Amino acid sequence: MTDTSSAPAPSEEVYGEHVFSHLRPDEAERLEALAHALDENTFQRLGRLPLREDWHCLEIGAGLGTTARWLAARCPRGRVVATDIDTRLFPDLDGRNGWEAREHDVTRDEFPTGSFDLIHARWVFSHLRSRDADLARVARWLKPGGWLVVEDLAQFPLESSPNPLYRKVSLAMCAAVQARIGTDCTWARDLPRVLAAAGLTAVGMEASASSVGPGPMGRFWRLSAEQLRSDLQDLFRITPAELDRFLTQVSGGELTDLCLGTVAAWGRAPAQPVVA
Repeated sequence: MTDTSSAPAPSEEVYGEHVFSHLRPDEAERLEALAHALDENTFQRLGRLPLREDWHCLEIGAGLGTTARWLAARCPRGRVVATDIDTRLFPDLDGRNGWEAREHDVTRDEFPTGSFDLIHARWVFSHLRSRDADLARVARWLKPGGWLVVEDLAQFPLESSPNPLYRKVSLAMCAAVQARIGTDCTWARDLPRVLAAAGLTAVGMEASASSVGPGPMGRFWRLSAEQLRSDLQDLFRITPAELDRFLTQVSGGELTDLCLGTVAAWGRAPAQPVVA
């Protein structure tokens, strides 16, 4: 593992304020690469739910809106609301195909209790310092019997990489986002407990991981490292030569290795009690 002993205490910066800002010219490309890498598994997981055409769905931290579009196609008589703290990368109204866009900060903004049949979030809560409390609040937005599906990033595939340079720089990237914006790349392993503590039932979990290389996850990981270049060099003693070698490895064809994993967990709100 990389030496993080010199890492500073987490700052008050939040995701998207500077790191991974939607104002960056390469951020849409980075999020598009991530969507290409993760969408298939997300759609398979959501497709196993008993989706109905009239469901009301909430997509938190929707990014480019790919999951919102998928949900809208399957719930045409319902409602799909896609939120993000910054919606400028959403398609315009004509490109949304039936889903609503809303600027919304899940750490402070609310929806009424009992609003949604399905709530989904991907790679969102690990970036929030108040993640457990925020997830408990979000669970209250479910209708009785509604489903909450959370997919979040996890660093455990990186920890066992047999490639020393790839492991060193990748784990430094995880430490860098923790120092800058408070991201916890280990929290997702505890999702079943968090969902159960929020009062959900039928809790389950699974995990998946994509490989770096010429495909979308390699492109995502390269673009993420480029945004973190100064942190990696100044705080974690990654040399310019090491970083350049790493960038070539992750987006080229010479390295086949797993990137960040995705831990998915789900739970269901208790059904409304039957009145005698």
